[in-house]
Amino acid sequence: MRALLVIDMLKDFVYEEGALPVHSARKIIEPINRKIAEFRSRGEPVFFICDAHDKEDEEFEVWGEHAVEGTWGAEVIDELDRREEDVVIKKKRFSAFYGTNLEEELRKRGVDEVVLTGVLTNICVLHTAADAAMRGFRVVVPRDCVAAIDENAERWALMHMAEVLGAEIV
Repeated sequence: MRALLVIDMLKDFVYEEGALPVHSARKIIEPINRKIAEFRSRGEPVFFICDAHDKEDEEFEVWGEHAVEGTWGAEVIDELDRREEDVVIKKKRFSAFYGTNLEEELRKRGVDEVVLTGVLTNICVLHTAADAAMRGFRVVVPRDCVAAIDENAERWALMHMAEVLGAEIV
């Protein structure tokens, strides 16, 4: 069984007025919506992975304040087809597995393959891919469904996921 993970497609990262806009993120909205529709048509689960930081989070020393839980910037963007039956996992660090119940939610659904989409390819997608691989999940990353600020960093991250983590980049 597969699961789709939509990582950090939040207003603070996708919208220009957000705290940390990723300009290339807008181009992945439609490909992600197509993936969501594909997974739903097959009865496969869709997970929205969302940064949800405390107001005093130490990560802000590096990245500045962003995606504070309960704020506009921490909301999933309006353009994505999010539904009541989707699972929302709130995270405070780069990996969707760190300090969350994501693994438990995947295991109870019989998931053995995760398809990763969202931002940033070289940070949250990469760290989630690493933790997924270390937990024995097969990892697939559709290249048209991820975005980064820097093309070189994105290329390196995709190569690392493929060559080191054994992820399938499609």
